[in-house]
Amino acid sequence: MDALDLRILTSLDADARRSYADLARELNVSQPTIADRVRRMETRGILKGTMLSVDLARIGYGICAFVRIRTGSSSKRGLIDAATKMPQVIELVCVTGEDCLIARVAARSVEDLANVLERLSTFGNTSTSIVLGTLVPQRNPLSVQAVEPVETVAPKRPAVVREAARRGRVAARK
Repeated sequence: MDALDLRILTSLDADARRSYADLARELNVSQPTIADRVRRMETRGILKGTMLSVDLARIGYGICAFVRIRTGSSSKRGLIDAATKMPQVIELVCVTGEDCLIARVAARSVEDLANVLERLSTFGNTSTSIVLGTLVPQRNPLSVQAVEPVETVAPKRPAVVREAARRGRVAARK
């Protein structure tokens, strides 16, 4: 991967529906170059298609929760199979630590969530945290890198503090 590939990924991250012609104009390269680069990144498994981003609350799934599950290895396969069949389980990840798995659940109601928890708890102990709000939405690291880096120089001291330091009232800092 080179700088052009990263620029293509950053542009697609902002809007995955953009045409190759738009990308070529923005990045100042030919359309066949864009098509070839995208195809190569797909072949290498870097790009895995596009994903629809849906506001779950607007389509009736107003309750989101993370369910931590502690289970034995003998129940793990059954749990994975059961979770795969539940449309409310929108993600299931294997983790380190005391819990084995974490499920991200989108439910239509408290009763719907309770039903999911009852079904999951047949495979082990569960602990649930309901999402109150999303402070940093799911994103790609590339979208963060594209933003200007935060200034690493120490911020300037306010004029009042600088003046007090000059007069010897507070310790002067560099």
